[in-house]
Amino acid sequence: MFTIKKENSKVLKGIVEALGAIIDETEFKITPSELVALAMDPSRICLLQLNVKKEHFDEYKCDKETKICVNLEDLDKILKRSSTNDSIELSLQDKEQKMKISMKRNVSSRKRTFSLALLDSNIEEIPMDKLLKIEYPSRWVIDPDLIIEAIKDAEIYSEILNVKVEETKGLSLQSSGQIGEMNYELELSELIETSITGVNTGAYSLNFLKSIMKLAPITEKLEVSLKTDHPLKLKFDLLEGGELYYFLAPRVPEEEFNSDEDDILVSEKIASKIEEEAETEPEKPEEEKTVEPEIEAEEGEE
Repeated sequence: MFTIKKENSKVLKGIVEALGAIIDETEFKITPSELVALAMDPSRICLLQLNVKKEHFDEYKCDKETKICVNLEDLDKILKRSSTNDSIELSLQDKEQKMKISMKRNVSSRKRTFSLALLDSNIEEIPMDKLLKIEYPSRWVIDPDLIIEAIKDAEIYSEILNVKVEETKGLSLQSSGQIGEMNYELELSELIETSITGVNTGAYSLNFLKSIMKLAPITEKLEVSLKTDHPLKLKFDLLEGGELYYFLAPRVPEEEFNSDEDDILVSEKIASKIEEEAETEPEKPEEEKTVEPEIEAEEGEE
């Protein structure tokens, strides 16, 4: 049904490691033209989409669209058995219920083959196309190492990273806790590219940011988009081709909710509202105006 191959194992290993840090399993769709993965974490806090065109593989054969669901932890364990000098080939034959993973050293005839059982897919539909159409007033391209440095600084004080970007000042990343606070500031000149309008802010989970930043070693370009009270949008242009979009729901002040609700439930509420907003038809502005007050009223009642 398909055979896909990468001569450099680093990129494929990096993708699976990052995805596995966020979700337990995912569905890969292999078509005659590309590989696609759509996933949402169980707590509904983040959404992601991976696209790798066939031309970005060293070998790509697919005669018909195929969907497979795999356990990412198991796949990660297998791929970590490869070295940087190994090529990795993934294949599935018709009517088989196990995917084959083959590794071969470039300078050797030695070949190792593993199999991985496929899972029954129960992945829910994700409105990623509509999320991608949301317009963000602030966008910038940044060195991934700066984000990683800020995350490590912020973890000293909190599990939340506060993000603020200003048209005239630049980017500010902040966290605070009982022992103190941290401010990480970057002027516009420190950013590679910018398209920033006004002031936009948001608070986001450090754990989910830290997990997706495992992609940093295989990232050629990282673009960040911010809109107040909206999910943070990250776009990773991957080495050797491919792109991954990542949406992370914002956190809200705890006092806006009942004290007996934990952070996960709070984030689930926000993620659900983001999904509802994404599903709103853009060609009917009069309906959009009625949706926003309802959301605000619901938050105020909690």
